[in-house]
Amino acid sequence: MKLSILEYSFLWLARLVPATYSATLAQAEPSVDEATKFSLIYGYPLLAYAQFALPLLSGKYGTNTLDHGRGLATAAFQSVVRPNVDTLYSMAVLDLSAKDLVIDIPPITDRYWVFPFYDLYGNNYANIGSVSNNSPGKYRIRYANDIGQEPGIQLCEKKAQRCGNQDPDCDGLQGYINSPTPYGALVGRFLVKNNDSDLQAVHYLQNQTSLYSVLAERKHPTPELTAAMVDDSLSSDVPTRIMQMTARFAPFNPSRNISDQPRVDCMLRKAGIHNGRFTPTGINLTAIAERSQQDVLSYASSPPMVVDLKNNWYGISPLAQGDYGTDYKQRYYIAYYGYLALVSSQAVYPTYRDPTNGGSATLFLTSTEAYTITFSSKPPLAQDGFWSITAYNAEQYLIPNPLNRYALGDRSNLTSITDSTSPCSTSPKTAGFRILVQPADAEPPQNWTSNWLPAPAGGGKFSITFRLYAVNPSLTDGEWAYPVVQKVEAITA
Repeated sequence: MKLSILEYSFLWLARLVPATYSATLAQAEPSVDEATKFSLIYGYPLLAYAQFALPLLSGKYGTNTLDHGRGLATAAFQSVVRPNVDTLYSMAVLDLSAKDLVIDIPPITDRYWVFPFYDLYGNNYANIGSVSNNSPGKYRIRYANDIGQEPGIQLCEKKAQRCGNQDPDCDGLQGYINSPTPYGALVGRFLVKNNDSDLQAVHYLQNQTSLYSVLAERKHPTPELTAAMVDDSLSSDVPTRIMQMTARFAPFNPSRNISDQPRVDCMLRKAGIHNGRFTPTGINLTAIAERSQQDVLSYASSPPMVVDLKNNWYGISPLAQGDYGTDYKQRYYIAYYGYLALVSSQAVYPTYRDPTNGGSATLFLTSTEAYTITFSSKPPLAQDGFWSITAYNAEQYLIPNPLNRYALGDRSNLTSITDSTSPCSTSPKTAGFRILVQPADAEPPQNWTSNWLPAPAGGGKFSITFRLYAVNPSLTDGEWAYPVVQKVEAITA
């Protein structure tokens, strides 16, 4: 079971129809099989949350303390799958069970940055960062249900205009972050421009960022979040573990859309989840889990969830990325393939599907083969935007290689193209360039070195992730031509 922390506040389209669906459920009592399938899909992201939270909860950080990553990921990094090598993370497990929190952000003017907030189930319900041009300063994080507010971000500048300058709640604050659940996550991202010279600048920004608790009344009693809650007394059988974790966390952590909570409670109860415990109903849980996964994969890999970007590149529908509302199937899918993905206003993650392999995102090379990825132009980005293509092995970890190179992108020294055997150009008219994806032990000629992205040594299965942050609309509306991917013979000296 592979989980991810990809750096993968839109309202989800399914929010428009829960009333109709709830009415249907009221007319027809769900079967135990149906309720169990729903519960497995609903609770699946808790596996990813546990994998994210446990190292922090069981270490020196605990909850509500920032853990600043000081170096970019390498092939030795295997804490999570599919890490990016573009940003440094500042992460925290958030627990609002007893107190509110305040995050204090320094001025950041020279790079992409974002502090995304996630609920327990992986919904990216709020973002503070460069894309939305948020001001530095203090933002108070609170549990939305306790103060009767909708989840998301409330900016005090707007509130002050409505209420005047006498509102004491805004005194000293830039705004509020209203969380749908008392437990959650914060995964700040700072772009690293150059690993050799820019890390210290990012370290300074991290050191100037603080997170601390403040007193607040609580209307909904919630236990303190601990390592034992996400790890102790849980089955090693994955489907059973999902049900046990759902029983443990769902009573205190409501659905992203609180209006859907009665339906959720009904389905969980029918599946054997009640009063914080899971009581097996005697059905074949493994078989239902397999059907659930197949259903999710089919659902999430077809229109309208997927948008055809041409040249065999496909993107997630903007309404299906990051903040999922009542679309629990899509939430499951992203938890599996790109946990803690950002909403599409922050980033997009196009996927290449190999037409020679049934449209699979898994690529394959022999020891004598390579892929070329040919761009006709640079990806169009907004201010402070960046892009990269990263390669991962079959286990979804970074690939060891003699260059210690795991990605190529806008900060790479890429040279432009002239023909099928060289990336170099003598013509100033061409704006295109070509990336060579070739086994790590098949070194290309020197004129290809800058454009070489190493694949697994000896060949084998692998995959690539195309990340684009602070994107231009032409990246998602079909105007920009996505790169052409071709399999060729390996280019060697």
